Amino acid sequence: MNQDEIQKLDDYISPQEREHLLNGLHRYLIWVGEKVPEEVQVDGENIKVHELIWRCIHKKDLSEEEKKNIMELVENLETKAKNDEEVLLRESLTREEAKRLYNEIASFIRAIMDLRECEAGRIKLIEPTNEIKQKVDDARRWIGFLKNVGKKSPI
Repeated sequence: MNQDEIQKLDDYISPQEREHLLNGLHRYLIWVGEKVPEEVQVDGENIKVHELIWRCIHKKDLSEEEKKNIMELVENLETKAKNDEEVLLRESLTREEAKRLYNEIASFIRAIMDLRECEAGRIKLIEPTNEIKQKVDDARRWIGFLKNVGKKSPI
């Protein structure tokens, strides 16, 4: 075995690294900080997941059909995550491939969590209230006051 072949073997993840990645996927809140995938291909169709969640947040109420479609997408994402996890468990992967797969699974989990929250109606855009507007106005007045305090008086 020459040096190049040894180097190529070193690029593959060890059983310990594989175990570490798999355990990491099952940690509580693994999805926190992960980005939602922009698009996911489901049954040959590209679904813009990020855009779907954004629309859901800005929509007052979802129809039953929309809720059903969201839950179908959740099921498809769960299947994709499970399939990717099987690949991570069984296939011979380089460190780069394993890390890419790990991040993909984590982003699927993030999308699943966000979509479930959306479907349940627990995630909505906060509308500005009069109280918030009043606080913003107060802050602006204070900033204006502080800017003027430092200026010399023309007396």
